[in-house]
Amino acid sequence: MSAAAGSIPPPVSWAQRSDLVYVIIDVECKDIEQKVTENSFSFKGVNALDASKKYEVTLNFFGTVDPEKVTSKNIGRCLEFTIPKKASGPFWPSLTTDKTKLHFLKANFAKWRDESDDEEGDAKDNGMFGNFLSNSGSDWNNKFDDFNVDDEEEDSDDNIPSLSQNDDEDEEAGEGDKKPAA
Repeated sequence: MSAAAGSIPPPVSWAQRSDLVYVIIDVECKDIEQKVTENSFSFKGVNALDASKKYEVTLNFFGTVDPEKVTSKNIGRCLEFTIPKKASGPFWPSLTTDKTKLHFLKANFAKWRDESDDEEGDAKDNGMFGNFLSNSGSDWNNKFDDFNVDDEEEDSDDNIPSLSQNDDEDEEAGEGDKKPAA
């Protein structure tokens, strides 16, 4: 990673698949210059809201990429670069060859996909709720056949035993024998 004097590295997030890498510059920029080589990614830009903030960063990739097939999208709040790997294969342990953690570089888990997820393709595993949520054709009216709101049974509270000793004494004494409360 390198930055010129007077410029700072922008917030960068990244994610990968077996065949490509996403690099997202998480700031609104204008006067954008980017360059992708087989082993590196360079970016320069000026903050769209504050022209005194200049951003610059160079990332040395862990593996090789195909610079001819790079695509980019300016989403307004960020710039998203889709960079195909030279060869589809094992996941990189990190984006860069740097041994130290870069304070501005973070994983983008919204775009992230693990190696095990990649093998399954786009089929999503929703865990134990996967089949439950995908059963849209099932008849929900038959799921609760035993539950009938219209049954008029006697009030179920009548059969609950008393929890207070005073209630038991009052019932034994009868209505006319009640003592006034002191």
